[in-house]
Amino acid sequence: MHRLVAVSLVAAAALAATGCGPNCQSTCERLYGTTGESCSISRPGTTATELLTRCSNECEGALSVPGELEGYDPNERQGSSASVQLENEKQAAIWMDCIAETACEDLNKGYCAPVW
Repeated sequence: MHRLVAVSLVAAAALAATGCGPNCQSTCERLYGTTGESCSISRPGTTATELLTRCSNECEGALSVPGELEGYDPNERQGSSASVQLENEKQAAIWMDCIAETACEDLNKGYCAPVW
């Protein structure tokens, strides 16, 4: 029994070390991609490629800056006039988790901001 627990713990640690959670690419693909379980969110006058590029650039830029949440809450619905930006790594991480866990219709309604 102890051997099974030890093997399970080693396997869990190995899985965690591989970074199986969301990343900028998978998050942006979920938002703007057109295949699989993507939300296929579109914006007038902007191509899917442009949305994917902006999303990736904003996400990667935030990941390169250390910082705290500083009041950022992606689970709080944002109105259409609100401007939300990812400013640091902690904000980007919680934003990626929010995108991964939220229904596409809610992403379109202003949850998990920013959604460009």
